[in-house]
Amino acid sequence: MKPLQITLFIIANVIFITQGGRDIHELIWGSESSVLDQFSPEKVKAQSEKKTEVLVDEFRNVNEQILALEKGKGWQEMQNISQEHQDLYQKRDALRSEISERETKAREFRDVWIFTAYGVALIILGTVLYRSRAMWAGLSIVIAGFSIFEYWVSPSFFSGASAEFHVLLVSKTVLTVVALIALYVMWRVMSVDSRISSIETKT
Repeated sequence: MKPLQITLFIIANVIFITQGGRDIHELIWGSESSVLDQFSPEKVKAQSEKKTEVLVDEFRNVNEQILALEKGKGWQEMQNISQEHQDLYQKRDALRSEISERETKAREFRDVWIFTAYGVALIILGTVLYRSRAMWAGLSIVIAGFSIFEYWVSPSFFSGASAEFHVLLVSKTVLTVVALIALYVMWRVMSVDSRISSIETKT
């Protein structure tokens, strides 16, 4: 089992160290503005608003204005209205996109902590089984726990919702460090147990 443990340890190190580097890179440069933002003022304005409730109120007002303009109109007339009031439609699209992105990031933030907690529980359970000499079962569960960590703490890429993006990325960076620490603790535990097993076998 020792060669397998060494192989898995090396692979996990490569994954989490690389991932940690990507997390830090995204924290520093991930939300850089684009030169094209100057051509989408409504998008920039929506992203700069800190309170989602304000965006929702603005979206409601703009949407009601558009519905009032379109009320009782045919398809061709609605096309003409969208051309005449292009700024209004662009504002609604920008608000909808930003609100949706913030909701997506909020759900991802919740799921990251739920599933990494599940991963921690699996790592602890696997460690207990491993130390009780159910080594293969314990090792399998530990691998499953670290796999969950690896999946859920992989970096997100910026697509709006800058405040939510930053909070989510900080959480993932912290959890990546936690995963690395847990990996070295597990390596220490397994190394000690392997030495004890070897001593017991010789005696």
